[in-house]
Amino acid sequence: MSNTQNSVSIDNSVNNLITMSSLLSCKSPLTKACMGLTDPRYDPAISNNLIDQDSIWKEFSGYWGPEERIYADVGGKPRVSRFYNPNTKSGWPYRSDKMMVFRSIKVDGTRYTQKAFYFYEPAPAAFCELTPPEGLLNTVGDGVCGENGNFQFIEDFGTASYEKDGTIDLVWKNQGPDSDETAGPPKSKSSTLAPADNYGVFAYTDMGFFNVAETFTFSGENRGFLLATATATKHQPSDENFERIVSSSLSSRMPDESSFMLALKKAFDDHNVEASRVPGWVTDEEVLPKCIGNTCPDEDYLCSEGKDPNCSVSPYTEPSASLNGAGFAVIILGVLSVVGVVFYFINRHIVNKQKERYRIRFAEQIAEELGHKGSIDQLSCGDLAKEFHRIDESGDGSISKEELYEFISSGKAGVMSDHDFNALFKSLDLDGNGVINFMEFAAFMALCGQSCPHGAARRLSMAPEEIAKLIDEKKIN
Repeated sequence: MSNTQNSVSIDNSVNNLITMSSLLSCKSPLTKACMGLTDPRYDPAISNNLIDQDSIWKEFSGYWGPEERIYADVGGKPRVSRFYNPNTKSGWPYRSDKMMVFRSIKVDGTRYTQKAFYFYEPAPAAFCELTPPEGLLNTVGDGVCGENGNFQFIEDFGTASYEKDGTIDLVWKNQGPDSDETAGPPKSKSSTLAPADNYGVFAYTDMGFFNVAETFTFSGENRGFLLATATATKHQPSDENFERIVSSSLSSRMPDESSFMLALKKAFDDHNVEASRVPGWVTDEEVLPKCIGNTCPDEDYLCSEGKDPNCSVSPYTEPSASLNGAGFAVIILGVLSVVGVVFYFINRHIVNKQKERYRIRFAEQIAEELGHKGSIDQLSCGDLAKEFHRIDESGDGSISKEELYEFISSGKAGVMSDHDFNALFKSLDLDGNGVINFMEFAAFMALCGQSCPHGAARRLSMAPEEIAKLIDEKKIN
């Protein structure tokens, strides 16, 4: 195996370990803890549904009314009627310091819908006696000032947020008819509702020039009443057109939709709303329509622009697991183990090759001592016995380590370190008794013959019979 192949093998092993670590879950003891353990936004187990996030939405849902709402301007002065501009659809020529409100609130999964109906009494006689400036009117539509009242609605659509904290983002608003009419995404910079502990709901709308902060608080036995207080401002306080509007109201929970619809129909009658302005569903239907505005958001809008978390991709996705200290330690140990194994086999290969070279060089030295010109495997057992006895200077029938060292030190086998000599002796001393007998010597030479490039063994294949004969003749041990 080449060094390049070894390097590639190590690189591949390390890369495999790193790849395996990236597949670990953040719940593994080898990785950093899941972000979802401390941040609910990243925890897929936490529901996107609003009621699951905060039970206050279950209480807030339902039908509320009638709600008498009191309005006041800066300094606590009651709001007054204003002439209507049909071009800008601004101004409201009806009683504006008091109104009756009905609310239908529905929270379903990640979706929020509120339909609020505001009923206004006819304008006071003093206002109707005034002559409207040119281009302005003292009524909206075909009604008569001082005789007909009017109504408006606000329809809000919202979705749960990615924050998973029970907050609702309002994503569509229908308002009208006529004054301040709108249909589509809110014109506000932000418009949200959020749970206020266990007491109620806080709503905030920021339109830059117009801001509204409203708090809904449950009260009464079984929390069956909803107290609403709101503060709104138009323009900056330093602007001469600055307005501050304060309102408050108290409404009770209605038992069901049927009761709500009956109350709505009665409110249209009680406020003498001109017949042409009464929506058809009020008299023709027994249930509230899903959409009372001209247009309402469809499913695609709620999922895309509305960012409903149940049908869109949250930006808070659990990142891939990353190793902690223990994980890095395991990877490092794994890499070191792989490197160690690879280098072990490399070293083993080198040592084996080195042993083979010294075995062949030793055998070649034996052949040179005998003056043999052919291949090593053509040496006879007699030749081997002769050389064996020459190395065995003590004549005791075995070669000691010292005798072999003396032979090697003659230099004909090349310079050999102590480490390499010990490895050679160990290769010869098969039974490990500290000396080399002729059987071990002959077996080693046969192995060298097989490793030598001169051809296959021929006569040493007959070594056992010849060795037995020499032993019988007492020429070797």
